[in-house]
Amino acid sequence: MAESGWCCKCCFKFIITAGFSALFLWLSLRTRKPKCSIEFFYIPALNQSLNSSSNSSLIFDLRLKNQNKEKSVYYDTIYLNLTLLDETRRLVGNLTVPGFHQGRDKKALRKESFEARGVDWKAVSRNGSTVIRLDLATAVRYKILLWKTKRENLRLGTEVKVNEQGVKDNPHGITLNSGAAVPVGSLVRVIWSFWVFVLWIIF
Repeated sequence: MAESGWCCKCCFKFIITAGFSALFLWLSLRTRKPKCSIEFFYIPALNQSLNSSSNSSLIFDLRLKNQNKEKSVYYDTIYLNLTLLDETRRLVGNLTVPGFHQGRDKKALRKESFEARGVDWKAVSRNGSTVIRLDLATAVRYKILLWKTKRENLRLGTEVKVNEQGVKDNPHGITLNSGAAVPVGSLVRVIWSFWVFVLWIIF
C-alpha cells in the first residue's frame, strides 16, 4: 500500500510538472499579430480653406506596432489599396511599402503619399463628408529565439472619414481590423482541459 501511494504521488507530481511545462511552452511560442493604424490622413483638395481642388495628392501616416515583447517581426512587402466609398466605389490609388524587420515591442511609422487618379475632388466635396477605404495586405514571420516561423497572411482594413479641412475626422489613430472572428477564450480552454485531465487521473 505504501509503495502504491508513493507511485501515485510521483505520478501526480509528474503530471502537474509536465502540464505546467507544456502551458509555459505554449505561452512562450504564442504570437500576436502586429497592430496597424492610420495616425495622419490628409487630402489637400478637400481642404475648403485652401481652394486647391486641382491638387490630387493624398498623404497619410501608417503606424505598425509589434505587440510581441519577446519576438521580432519580419514584414514582406506591404500592399495598400485606397478606395473612395461613393456610389461607384472607385479605386483612387495603390502603393507598396518595402518589407522590413521590426524589433521586439517596437513601433514603426511609414509616411506615404501618392497622386490619386480619376477623381474629381471638387465634385466629391460637394457631396458632404468623404469616406476612404484603406486595405492592407502582407505576410509576416516571427523570430523566436534562433528560428523564424512560417509566413502568416495579414489582411487588414478600415474606413477613414475626411472632414472639410481635408484631414481625418477622428483625432485619434484609426486601427485597421481584420474583420475575422476573434477566438474566444483559447487560453482558458487550454487551462480548463488540463485540469479536467488531472482530476480524471486522480479520481
